[in-house]
Amino acid sequence: MLTIAICGAGPVGLTLARLLLQSSTSAQIEVTLFEKDASSASRRSLGGTLDLHPPTGLAAMRKMNLWDAFKRYARFEGEELRVCDQNGTVYIHQIDAPQIEGFEARPEIDRVRLMEILLEAVPAELIKWGKAVAEVCDLDGGRGLRFADGTEEGPFDLIVGADGAWSKVRSQLTDVKPAYSGICGISGTITAESAGEHWHQIEGMVGRGTTFALSYRRGMTGQRLGDNTIKPAFYQRRELDWFETIKEKHGKDQDALKKTLLEEYKEWVPEFQSWITAAKDLWCMALWELPVGQRFEHKTGLTLIGDSAHLMTPFAGEGVNAGMRDALDLSAAIEKALEEKSDIDTAVKEFEESMFVRMAEFMQKTLINKNGMYADDAPYTFFTGMLGVVAEEMHYDLEKGWLSWLPIKSTAYGVLWSMGTFGAVRRRVTDLMRSKK
Repeated sequence: MLTIAICGAGPVGLTLARLLLQSSTSAQIEVTLFEKDASSASRRSLGGTLDLHPPTGLAAMRKMNLWDAFKRYARFEGEELRVCDQNGTVYIHQIDAPQIEGFEARPEIDRVRLMEILLEAVPAELIKWGKAVAEVCDLDGGRGLRFADGTEEGPFDLIVGADGAWSKVRSQLTDVKPAYSGICGISGTITAESAGEHWHQIEGMVGRGTTFALSYRRGMTGQRLGDNTIKPAFYQRRELDWFETIKEKHGKDQDALKKTLLEEYKEWVPEFQSWITAAKDLWCMALWELPVGQRFEHKTGLTLIGDSAHLMTPFAGEGVNAGMRDALDLSAAIEKALEEKSDIDTAVKEFEESMFVRMAEFMQKTLINKNGMYADDAPYTFFTGMLGVVAEEMHYDLEKGWLSWLPIKSTAYGVLWSMGTFGAVRRRVTDLMRSKK
């Protein structure tokens, strides 16, 4: 019997457990999940909405035989997307998924709904709640787990770290720790009640999906959730000291947080400032990341998946998707090794090598988006960076061959700059007319 401990009962850990339990070799596997949260209902926030991608998250849902359950909550209309600037200039308004080669539907689902589906798909008795991993330890000649409550479990044949950004399992494989990404902010919730007279204006700006507003190292994001509420996030490129000071001074004071945000976004049009005044349940967050191309040493009986292995910021929507793909590949490697009666450790090592290659691409794309979205000249750099990413997904390289002779990026930048300049002038005229009323 192959004993496997999965540290972390989030979407990635639950996906791996479900895949192992329904594999052709499930009778040869004993799976246990350990989760630091006291229960599935104890976490303050499960986040907003996720867009699952065909080769990763959606492929995992199909492989788990959870496609019908997913479709009950999936919002294909959630692919509506706007990208604006602080003056309200709209650069992109995408109603549906782009119908071009290399892009497929990426439906949205609330993170809380995804968790419900996965929790129902894994037997409750396999999840041990309130078990925060303190360290990986030696037990009876094998590796086990020691928890913050002083208890121990094990030994296990394989311990999988799906325990997120500050993974205790990762510390056994590498000394590299997450670094501050340079981006921090405040998130919250907007409801019809909290927005009052501004509700129809705000929901009209967000639409059925997501709106990004980006200007000069600052951004606002509004996401429509399945319950018709809106999740706003106010991110900025700032020093960590600034963020920690704000969190320490005002972290529990909603009025003070709103005052801080209104000062930070005082140059933005009133329509976007209304997002701040309408928001409730505000909380501070700093975003962390691992280096692009991060690898770790292979050790028998240990491995990592999801954020534990390749923590990224959320600016390419790859985090959960990449982790679910990890679960797909690792479960397939284990299943194949058991079927062929080959070495499990070799299978895990091969999985890791393929994950390193795949994740370098995802992490690089995320880094390009982050740097572009919060650049000094945002949103222009963001769009020109996206041109290269989109071209790669369509199997073109703008830096090679005949395409390198065309001023594609510089032309795009010029057009976008002109749009932004015209929008800024239009806004000043509008402000002047308002002041005379």
